[in-house]
Amino acid sequence: MNISNVDQLVQQELHKVADKTQEFHLRHELLTELAYNSPGMLPARYVFVLTNLCNLDCSFCYQRRDLRDDRMTTEDWLNVIAQLPDYARVTLTGGEPMMFKGFQEIFSVVASEHYCNIISNGLLLDKEKIDFLLNYPNFSVLAISIDNIGNTLRDVKERSWLRMEKMLAYFVERKRTVNPDCLLECKTVILDDNADELMDIHRYCVERLGCDHHTYQFLKGSPLQHADFMFSFDAMEEKSCAPVYQRFETIKKQLRLVQEYNERTGAKSFLHPGFAELNSTVSLDSLDVLNCSEHIPQNFAPCKFPWSSMHINVDGNMFPCMAVSVGNVKCQSISEMVNGDSCTRFRSLIRKEGTIEGCNRCGWIRPLIPK
Repeated sequence: MNISNVDQLVQQELHKVADKTQEFHLRHELLTELAYNSPGMLPARYVFVLTNLCNLDCSFCYQRRDLRDDRMTTEDWLNVIAQLPDYARVTLTGGEPMMFKGFQEIFSVVASEHYCNIISNGLLLDKEKIDFLLNYPNFSVLAISIDNIGNTLRDVKERSWLRMEKMLAYFVERKRTVNPDCLLECKTVILDDNADELMDIHRYCVERLGCDHHTYQFLKGSPLQHADFMFSFDAMEEKSCAPVYQRFETIKKQLRLVQEYNERTGAKSFLHPGFAELNSTVSLDSLDVLNCSEHIPQNFAPCKFPWSSMHINVDGNMFPCMAVSVGNVKCQSISEMVNGDSCTRFRSLIRKEGTIEGCNRCGWIRPLIPK
């Protein structure tokens, strides 16, 4: 399989998928497998941490939210975009990405050439910005973080929340005619604090906000994952300790209600990591392995994510998933770093071990399926 026929393969497999989300997933899986088996191939997914600043201060956030003297400029980001392969897909995130001064310029250049997603808290959306975003056919997903109705867990004030509701209603209305392929995704971090609200949040996101799909994210188990500050290589193998949910049975009961709701209505939701299917009524017992402080590699499939994705931090450091720098885009090309000693060392460790301590409850780990 080579890069030129990935899209052809996706088209051949489309009869197996039901919607745009699954089409994106299929394409990502094909590119991941290709990259894993093709030395020198550049990754397909790039996450731009445009800023680590945010207009919220969530207690479970792992960003330091300091104004860095070495932060990337708009020109730095444009230089990165010019190096991306044709098959690249870009996620703009932060912090709150819309706080970056050059956000619209960066978005317009990315979305003119590549599929583009945005992860945001939604509070800075307005009609002008929504119209601007939807004007780009490559704008694929607007993901909004919602951890309870009203986002009081993120300390969002009622006035700001009501304004955001109106903006999301405008987004849904406008995308129907301007960019119907663009998806509205709601993202919910699963917490003990919202354990008994997960079904209500799902219904609200689907029925009130009109989201196309809803993703539940478990708390990560290692501070190395997707952080905005770098760690040493050795830190990847240091003992990790994932937070253990005290209300895990309540969480499972709520997710069963989500399953039943989806089965009844056709709504879509997903788990991250994907250890259970929420769009059918299969057992959720497989989730029990996630509510463990320790990382037990034997429970997980070998990870191929470091071959398919790269994060570029607010300071230009590039890393596959765990925040261990493989170089800096301000002084090295993406190709040099992907094929350099640091990235090779990182990938070699993961290829050898499958998963390691730094992978503890990462959203991209997969269950080991018995042969």
